Amino acid sequence: MSVWSDLYRERTDFNFPRLWPRTAVVSIVLMVIAAVSLVVIPIYCSTSGSCERPALNLSIDFEGGSVWEVPSSEFDESGAEEVLAAYGPDAGEKFQRVTTGDGTEVLRISGRVDQVSTAAEIATKLADAAGVPTGDVTVSTVGPSWGSDITRQARTSLIVFLVLVALYIAWRLETRMAIAALAAVLHDVVLTAGVYSVFQIQVTPATVIAFLTILGFSLYDTIVVYDRVQENAARYSRSGRYTYTAIMRRSLNQVFMRSLNTTLVTVIPIAVMYVVGSQVFGQQTLGDFSLALLIGLVSGTYSSIFVAAPLTVWLKEREPRWKDLRARLAARGDDPSDTAWYGIRSGTERVSNRPLASARAGTASPRGQTAGGGSERNDESDGISSDDAAATVDRPSPVIPPRPRKKRR
Repeated sequence: MSVWSDLYRERTDFNFPRLWPRTAVVSIVLMVIAAVSLVVIPIYCSTSGSCERPALNLSIDFEGGSVWEVPSSEFDESGAEEVLAAYGPDAGEKFQRVTTGDGTEVLRISGRVDQVSTAAEIATKLADAAGVPTGDVTVSTVGPSWGSDITRQARTSLIVFLVLVALYIAWRLETRMAIAALAAVLHDVVLTAGVYSVFQIQVTPATVIAFLTILGFSLYDTIVVYDRVQENAARYSRSGRYTYTAIMRRSLNQVFMRSLNTTLVTVIPIAVMYVVGSQVFGQQTLGDFSLALLIGLVSGTYSSIFVAAPLTVWLKEREPRWKDLRARLAARGDDPSDTAWYGIRSGTERVSNRPLASARAGTASPRGQTAGGGSERNDESDGISSDDAAATVDRPSPVIPPRPRKKRR
């Protein structure tokens, strides 16, 4: 329980920079798998002609087609295939047994039939084969032009969104942070699309809506981290003792519990919505929307800590200001790669790779404890950093003799 208590009180010091090389390998591997599934395999299948596998399994809303719903518990897939066989192999591509809210079992059939008259004719034959009234079989037909309009609008919305976000972050924070944030968003886009491509999950308009929604959540988590980083950089950079990597590590520890709580509070109801809406009641739209949200939320939380943060550090550490700081630390014998935060629960401060305790018993040490064992205010309780106070520890204070008492007459 002490770990959870420290998380809530921002007293943890997890070594995130040590994990970044490993998570970078994981991200690269996932990106390669997504690229192969989205680009390489479809090109190979189209050129060789030995297989049929699209980059994304688009629904009829994008490519055109019809959906029939037959309310019958006895009418099965084989009976529907007999009816649709006369209209070509693509007339019936997908069959799904669902249960409506009032308990009625429905056989949902999807096929590549984009002519309204043909779709109505098939609905009549399906009703006759299932032994239900013709009016009970519902049919919806979508033309291919509508799907192309949706695709174009989604692509335009994504481009406008990325441009506006980049301009805002560059104005509100820094240009390098904007670059890293966009890289994290693109990471989430490719990863989510890769999941849908690898497992051939059907992409519907609800998926596109959820897809655009999760980008905002990913950026929200990243902006929270960046805001704390700027605050800590302004506070601790003057001490000359912490590199930008160390400041990023401290900032991630401070906002880690907030990010975790936000993700859990958001993921739990969406997971319930997916299970109840899609698996129990068979609501396809609800299932498509919640599944895309689940994938995007997990990816967005991961990218804010393990994509945006290390990329920002990589860009910032190459600035002259932070390069000079690392050189000064190395010149005086400190280890610039040491990103530990000594002011959390330790009574020592790093000075030339040697722990330096307080000079006298009962005198406050620079990092949160007194040499006599008593606790002091946290180093972040006021506007003055304890690192500024620690900078004076190297200079011995002059010994002032006590003032002699006056003799009584």
